[in-house]
Amino acid sequence: MTNLLSNAIKFGAGKPIEIHIEQDGGQDGGQDGGLARLIIQDFGIGIDPSQTSRIFEPFERAVSARHYGGLGLGLYIARSIITAHGGAIDVKSRPGAGSTFTVELPR
Repeated sequence: MTNLLSNAIKFGAGKPIEIHIEQDGGQDGGQDGGLARLIIQDFGIGIDPSQTSRIFEPFERAVSARHYGGLGLGLYIARSIITAHGGAIDVKSRPGAGSTFTVELPR
């Protein structure tokens, strides 16, 4: 979660960041455990939709390292940890309109 939040700060262009935590009780009143959902939304530079599938790969970046720094490993590490816990991560973004990362983990 630290990688997602630090990216929101780095690419958020100094604008507010919204963090939402939700739960889905699952079927039959939550007997299957359901999902915990973390949503981190920034209103910064955004990502071109054509780049969103590759930003979770090691050493991949949607922007110039020269202007934003970093190794391009943060989202790869985040996805690796999330999937190791049986979860999933998704991103919705548009250039100039920010990015929304959604993490779902089994409860």
